[in-house]
Amino acid sequence: MGLIQKKDEKDEIDGIQIIERGEGPDGDEDEKIDLVAGTSAEHIAAGTTAEEEDARLEAKIAADAADENLMPEEQDEDDSDADDHASKHKKTMIAAFVVAIVIAAVVGFFIGNGGFGGKGVGSSTLTEDQLDSTVASYSYNGKKSDITAREAIESQYSLDTVKDSNGNYTAPSSDVILSYVRNKILLDAAEDEGITVSSKEMKKYAEDSIGTSDYDTMAKQYGVSKDQAKQIVRQSATLQKLYKKKVGDASASMPTAPTEPSDGNEDTASKDYADYIINLAGDEWDSSKGTWKDADSTYAKAFADDAFTADSATYKQAMTAYYTAYQQYSSQASSASSKWTEYANGLYANANISIYGLFA
Repeated sequence: MGLIQKKDEKDEIDGIQIIERGEGPDGDEDEKIDLVAGTSAEHIAAGTTAEEEDARLEAKIAADAADENLMPEEQDEDDSDADDHASKHKKTMIAAFVVAIVIAAVVGFFIGNGGFGGKGVGSSTLTEDQLDSTVASYSYNGKKSDITAREAIESQYSLDTVKDSNGNYTAPSSDVILSYVRNKILLDAAEDEGITVSSKEMKKYAEDSIGTSDYDTMAKQYGVSKDQAKQIVRQSATLQKLYKKKVGDASASMPTAPTEPSDGNEDTASKDYADYIINLAGDEWDSSKGTWKDADSTYAKAFADDAFTADSATYKQAMTAYYTAYQQYSSQASSASSKWTEYANGLYANANISIYGLFA
């Protein structure tokens, strides 16, 4: 049985932010999630904090599995050890950078029995000498590989991050292991395609996606080593190139809403609002004639009963253009996401995995 990814997963890929509930022109403000800088690098995947994303994923996994027995047991709020574990279990940038390209939200999944015999560490807490113990094994296109606790942990955390006050380490969760395997499969596919990245491409990717190409800064901010930070960027830039090769160089970007008039009157008119509409409409507007080039074009239909001029338009009309642009963006983003997911699932279908311990 393959590692199939559900088609409705949403994220941000190559600058396209996939729309989630609560986002967009009529989104419920209460549903929006703002990034808390310094907690993780989930800004690349979506505007969530690590804790909020974990909670969302757990809820969706529970719904997909329809089996309450698969959910982790609740811990006593007064348990100081649990509090200590939670404070140490802070996500680093690795999940965000790689998973952003891989379509990060790992919800519906199948764990296939790859026919491996093996025994895991048998505990949710690892000692130093257990870090190189096998926690999972997988096969892909007939090749079998083992995954150690160290490899799984360092795919999303630094060792120090999951180390408790007693010098022990939190065992990697099944979600972490699945993400690790999926990323390995995609990276192998990129290698098969002959995809490599140069130092210049890594620098550009880091500056565009992370905001800095200084690996020391990344390491300090996200609690990883400099070598880890560099590896994360290399892998992420590689997967971005794979994405572009398979889906295309999508250039869609989420439109910015027009500035609301200070008096709150939606009928307030200005040339700025007219310029805003024309800018969004692009080639659909005939500037020499001051009207639409084609009456059947998207924007022409949106303004069929609400004409404006190149010199004046209202805030309400600007919002009509915004809704139109957002709908186009949403459609393109959804199409790109579906195409990528179909490609990734084609790879995952050739994989099987055995996980030795379903830790949360």
